[in-house]
Amino acid sequence: MKKLLIIFFTLYFSSSSFAQDLLWGLQLKSGIATQDFYQESGRLVVPELAFFTNYQIPNKPIEVGFSLGYGLYGTELEKRNDLYVGFNDELRLRRNNNMLSMAGVFRFFPQVYGKVFPFVEAQLGAIYAYSRFKIRETATTEPIEEDRDMGDWARMNQLGGGLLIPLGKDINGNLEIRLMYQNTSRLDYLKSGDTTFRPDPDGQVNGVFEYNIRRSTLNMIQPSIGVSFYFD
Repeated sequence: MKKLLIIFFTLYFSSSSFAQDLLWGLQLKSGIATQDFYQESGRLVVPELAFFTNYQIPNKPIEVGFSLGYGLYGTELEKRNDLYVGFNDELRLRRNNNMLSMAGVFRFFPQVYGKVFPFVEAQLGAIYAYSRFKIRETATTEPIEEDRDMGDWARMNQLGGGLLIPLGKDINGNLEIRLMYQNTSRLDYLKSGDTTFRPDPDGQVNGVFEYNIRRSTLNMIQPSIGVSFYFD
């Protein structure tokens, strides 16, 4: 992963002639759980926002680059007055289930000429699924306590394609529509409802969290829409 980041920053901070072949963009994805991810966790829909930067190889129908994405596949709020011994005021327990993805990107543009440009895209990298909680008095106050329940890494690859639609002569950018299939190795994770708080029955010490840990791939179909702009 360190080597991938070094390559990315080397591309980004190269000479001005090189930079003219760079483009950066944002993609809004909507992942739909499939295969054993669906069997284990149901029909989850995972929104994700991804930043990417690609280098267009001169005189070749090829782009290579890097993508960094963040997704949220569940959030849950509990209001409890039994989280701490001797403290009976109602507190807010918020738990988020998150995904972080990092991948190298390869794009190939077939020799099709027109107003739109189809492409085939492949990604190879890693995905990190993690769950965090915060305990607050109100939604806007500083957390009394925050921590990570669990987190796990998995290998990730994606394959699919899309359309690149130029935004016009006055805007040096494109609208991008993609459909990708994500495949990962198996990993441990939590979804909403998988954490239970158990207070001490004797009321002597603080309670504990108990986890129903799931294990599967995070395979998804990911339609997305985004924009990209050339860097100069």
